[in-house]
Amino acid sequence: MTDHPPTGASRFQLRPLLLALLVFDLLVMGLAGWTLANSRRQYVVHAGETTDNLAQVLEQYLLASIRQIDLVLMSVKDEAERTDLPPNAAGIEAHLKSQFSRMALLDSLRTTDARGRLVPLDGSDNHAQVDLSQRSFFKHLEQTPQASLYISHPSRDGAGGAWVITLARRMERPAGVFRGVIFATVTLEQLTRELAQVNIGKHGSISLRGKDLELLARYPTTNDQDKLIGDTRISGDYLEAVKSARQVSHFSTSSVLDRQIRTYTFRRMSNPPFYILVGLAESEYLQTWYREALLSGSAALGLVSLSLVLAWMARSTWRKQMDSQAERDHLIQDLTQALTEVKNLKGLLPICGHCKKIRDDQGYWNQMETYISEHTEATFTHGVCPDCAQDLRREMLARRAAPDQS
Repeated sequence: MTDHPPTGASRFQLRPLLLALLVFDLLVMGLAGWTLANSRRQYVVHAGETTDNLAQVLEQYLLASIRQIDLVLMSVKDEAERTDLPPNAAGIEAHLKSQFSRMALLDSLRTTDARGRLVPLDGSDNHAQVDLSQRSFFKHLEQTPQASLYISHPSRDGAGGAWVITLARRMERPAGVFRGVIFATVTLEQLTRELAQVNIGKHGSISLRGKDLELLARYPTTNDQDKLIGDTRISGDYLEAVKSARQVSHFSTSSVLDRQIRTYTFRRMSNPPFYILVGLAESEYLQTWYREALLSGSAALGLVSLSLVLAWMARSTWRKQMDSQAERDHLIQDLTQALTEVKNLKGLLPICGHCKKIRDDQGYWNQMETYISEHTEATFTHGVCPDCAQDLRREMLARRAAPDQS
């Protein structure tokens, strides 16, 4: 069969169908993209709300822990100032041990005398007492009579010891004379373990910084965690959040430590002036969204593929119809041409003068009625004219009379 291209009219009729399918495909893809983008925004918003709640919980926990430690310090301070006993007196020492046993978070709970020497426990007379007079917390409390709770920067607990922060209060004699310091230490390792209790997923993170942005604790820990303690360097959105002076900020960024993209909540504490940063990893909280995107993308791709198949089938059907129409048109044209030739039969016809047969274009002689029937729409019925009828009667009468004469 000859493949006839669609005519201009058929192309004009097929074009709206193809255009409608194209618009349908664009709408399907656009709707799928808009739905997925909106769904992703909702997951990010939910992650921000979750990190905000976790940051609030951490803030409340830190405030409660610091308040409990301060109550312990105040209890020992009040007992020492009320009785005016020496720091190493049996009653003060017993009270110190009792209070220390109630606080699992504490690493140590000790006192110093007015010269900054660490007061030994168990009443021992240790001549090689540790001198803490150059420690920042001692110098500050010694010089500030009305000082409140002092929280130090992270420091080593002795030569090569663990990282700790110190919480201290000034002790005075009844006349307001400085008599020493009561202080407690908390290891940053223990503080990190407390942060690890918060459910932030496998790749989430929590960090706590002090008043000068020095790193106090971070979870999860890194191989060089010990070197990062006290580091004040921050950058990017974290730095902008600190500069903004807002209490709470939300942002998503890639961590400089592990390159994980997280949604963070930054929370600023006022008293004590700590900074909390809680982040959830996109790779975890978007897992459900990834499955939704896969299903939606597959469904959209399926609809687009189906529309393309339908378009191909419609085009094939249309072309077959056009081919059939072309064949019919060609047949009609041939028949019309033949009919036109028959209806316009004219010119000289070679006819036998005796038998009246007509010669066709191929040289054959045909009966007149056969030739005319093939080349015109006329049909023949046979009869006898009066003259021929008279001749036939005479002939028949002559034949009947012929035997009698013989």
